[in-house]
Amino acid sequence: MSNTNQQLHNATEGKPTRAAAVAPRPLAAVLDQVTTRLSAPPSSGQPPCSPSTCRPSSAQQTHENGPCPVCGGLGWLRTDLPVGHPNFGRLVPCEVCGEVHRQMIARYDLHSSRKGRAMRQAFRNFGLTGPAAAATEAFNAAVAFAGNPVGWLVIHGPKGNGKSHLAEAVANFLIEERSTPTLFLTAPDLLRSLRMEVQASMRGQSEGAPALLDAAQEAPVLILDDLGAEKWTEWAEEQLFLLLDLRYRLERPTFVITNEDLGMLPGRIYSRLGDRALCRVVHNPAPDYRWGDGKVTV
Repeated sequence: MSNTNQQLHNATEGKPTRAAAVAPRPLAAVLDQVTTRLSAPPSSGQPPCSPSTCRPSSAQQTHENGPCPVCGGLGWLRTDLPVGHPNFGRLVPCEVCGEVHRQMIARYDLHSSRKGRAMRQAFRNFGLTGPAAAATEAFNAAVAFAGNPVGWLVIHGPKGNGKSHLAEAVANFLIEERSTPTLFLTAPDLLRSLRMEVQASMRGQSEGAPALLDAAQEAPVLILDDLGAEKWTEWAEEQLFLLLDLRYRLERPTFVITNEDLGMLPGRIYSRLGDRALCRVVHNPAPDYRWGDGKVTV
């Protein structure tokens, strides 16, 4: 008997329990404490997006060999206990899916740019007062994507106005709260690692296609930050196109951040990001808070 099931067994004073598959709890329940600590609404009176308005994720969590035979791919189980029991209605993670997802998350973390300061970024420490109120629409869009990572989200705008914070907050929420395998990369980190893999291959120290490109193409959720910060060489454009084109064709959930005007991106990349049937595009016009009076992080 697993540790979780053993604890539930003990809690019922020896009565056996069984579990039924259920959908994960709504984003509102998970982020309830987050919303109470958000900054006050901007002066315009428009409140920040409440996670209660966001749908729970419809993306099924899956076992490596198909839907999990225990929970059906939902990732959660509800204990079958009598009404009035302290654990009645409580959701517990599916241990089979959980172990698979932990292994997948660890694998993606080998490549991830989610390190250092990025680990501290969350929705609760994103302020929306003063000039930073202009980031409200981008904040709402990021919260909605975190609650239901389906399709593509593209946020663009000037440097230093909180776009990367939102990308990191989405990654941290999906990984730490939802146990959703997610790969967070900056475009410069991606290209630098790909160059290192190619160089290693040329020296005969590795074989086959670059492991990072495969991981980025296959990740259940990809968050790509700083697109356009790299120098647009023919090789760099080809690698980024290979990544984005495959995810576009397979409609895999993808969140892209760029400081560039979308029209300045290479044409074949711009055409994918501009497809409104798949992509939601949001402009963040907030000023650079690093040197100005706007306060995005608290």
